[in-house]
Amino acid sequence: MYTYIVIDDESLIRKGTIKKLQPMEDRITCIGEADNGKAGIELIQEVHPDIVILDMQMPIMGGKELLPYLAENYPDMPLIVISGYRDFDYVKQAISAAAIDYILKPFSKEAIQDCISRAIERLEDSQTLSRVTDSDEEKEAVYYDYDIQHLTNLILGYHVREGSVSSKRLNFINDTHQLVLLTLYFESTSQIQNIDIQHWLEDGGFGDLALYLPNAASDQMGFLVLFMPNTEIIHSRRLVDQISSALTDYVRHLQNSLIIGISQPHSDLSELHEAFEETSAALNRQKLNRDSENIFYYKEVAEPRSFIWEQEEEFLFRVEAGMTAEVQDLTGQLFDLMARTSDFSLADAKYYCYYLSGQCRNILNYYLKQETPKSSNSIQNVVNYIFSLKELKDYYYQFFMNITELLKAESIYSGDDVVEKIQTYMQHNYPKNLTQDFIASLFYLNRSYLSTLFKQKTGMKFIDYLNEVRIEKSKELLKDSNRKMYQISKAVGYDNPKYFFRIFKKKTGMTPEQYREIL
Repeated sequence: MYTYIVIDDESLIRKGTIKKLQPMEDRITCIGEADNGKAGIELIQEVHPDIVILDMQMPIMGGKELLPYLAENYPDMPLIVISGYRDFDYVKQAISAAAIDYILKPFSKEAIQDCISRAIERLEDSQTLSRVTDSDEEKEAVYYDYDIQHLTNLILGYHVREGSVSSKRLNFINDTHQLVLLTLYFESTSQIQNIDIQHWLEDGGFGDLALYLPNAASDQMGFLVLFMPNTEIIHSRRLVDQISSALTDYVRHLQNSLIIGISQPHSDLSELHEAFEETSAALNRQKLNRDSENIFYYKEVAEPRSFIWEQEEEFLFRVEAGMTAEVQDLTGQLFDLMARTSDFSLADAKYYCYYLSGQCRNILNYYLKQETPKSSNSIQNVVNYIFSLKELKDYYYQFFMNITELLKAESIYSGDDVVEKIQTYMQHNYPKNLTQDFIASLFYLNRSYLSTLFKQKTGMKFIDYLNEVRIEKSKELLKDSNRKMYQISKAVGYDNPKYFFRIFKKKTGMTPEQYREIL
C-alpha cells in the first residue's frame, strides 16, 4: 500500500482529488492534506508520504518555491503538479524535480488516476531494483533498464542520483573519456515503430560506442550518446559525421526523415543535460524553408532576427476582444508568413512567438488584476524543446485560443455600441500610431462611414477626439512626472514634439511648460 498527500489551498480541490482516487484505495491511501507549501513541507517531514500531489499557486509558499525544495531534499519522491490557467507560466514546464506529470484544472478522475498509476509504477521499479536477488540474468536486466532511465533523466535534467552505471552490458560507459550527444527528431510518426536504432547500431559495429535512449514523453524524439575512449577531437568529429549520415539514410529508407542536433564533446555523465541544451540550440538553428540540411552542430547562439508583422496590433486587439475565429485565422497567417520569410530560423520564429505571447499575457494580467511578472521563462523553456514549425504552431495556437476564450466574456470590447468600443480602444492605445484607416479595419467599418458615425455619436471628429485623449494623458504626465517634453510627447503618441506643442496650446491655451509651472 502506497501513501500520498495533497497540498492545495482550495479545500474543494483537495477533497475532490481524494474522492477521485477512492477507486484506487486498494493500492494507495491519503495520509494528509496541507493548504500551502510551508505546511506541506512540515507534513512531509511528519508522515513521509510516497507521493505528493501539489498545486502551483498557493499562499505563503507556492509550487514555484516548493518544487526546488522537494527536488533537493526528496529527489526520488514522485510529484504530481496541479495547475490552473492563471498559472499558465508553469504549465508543461520541464520541471527539474522528480515530477511524474502535471494536470490542468479542472481535471477528471481518469486523469489523476493515470498520474497516480505512473507514480506507483515508478516506485515499484525502484523497489524492484533494490531487492532483486534472483539470477544474474534477471539482475542484469533490471540494472540495464534502470541505467537507461538514469541516463535519460540525466539528459532531461531531472534531479537524479549521480554515479556510474551498474549494468555489465553498459560497463564501457565507465571507461569513457569523451561523450557526444545527438538529439534525434523524427519529422513524422510514419513507420516509426519499424525503426530500431539500437539494433541498427549493433549491426553496424557501434554497439560498444553508442547507446540509443528513447524518450518516453515523445515518440518523435530520442537520444543517441556516443561514448569514445579517446579524446582526439578530429577522430570524434569523423565518427559523429559517419554515424549521423548513415543514420539519416537508414531512417529515410524506412520512409521517414530525421533531423539531428549534435553537442560539443563532454567528459562526464553529469554534463549530459548541458549537452542536451546544446543539441536543442543546434536544432533551433534549422531554417524554416530549408531544402536538404538535416544535421546541425552546436554553435554559439546568434542574435535573433528582427521580424515585423504588420498585423500585430490587429492580432492583439482580436485576442483582447475575444474574437476566436479571427485569432485562429491570423495565427495561421503569421506562421505562413514566417515559413515564407527568407533565411528565417526556428529560433527566430520562437523568439517572435514568445514576444507575442508576452503581449497576450500582459492583456490577460490586466483583466485578472495581476501584476505582470518581471520575467517569465517557463513558456520559453517549453518551446525550446519543440523542433518543428508545425508543433510550434499547434502549441501557440492553443495558447492564443485559451487566452482569447478567457477574455471573450471579460473584454472591454464585449458591448454592442461600436463607437464606444472605438473610444475605449483609443483610450487604451493612444501612444500607438492610430489612423482612421486602421481603426476602421479593426472594427470592420468603411472609413467614411466611421467618420460619419463617430461624429454623430460624439459630436467630434475622429482626430479631434484622439488629440483630446492624448492631451489629457499628457497633462497627467506633466503633473506626476519629471519627464522632458520630448519624452512626454513620445509617450502620448506624438513623434513630432513641435506638433505636440501646437496641439497642446490649441487645446489648453498655454504651452506644456506653462501648464507644468502652474501646477
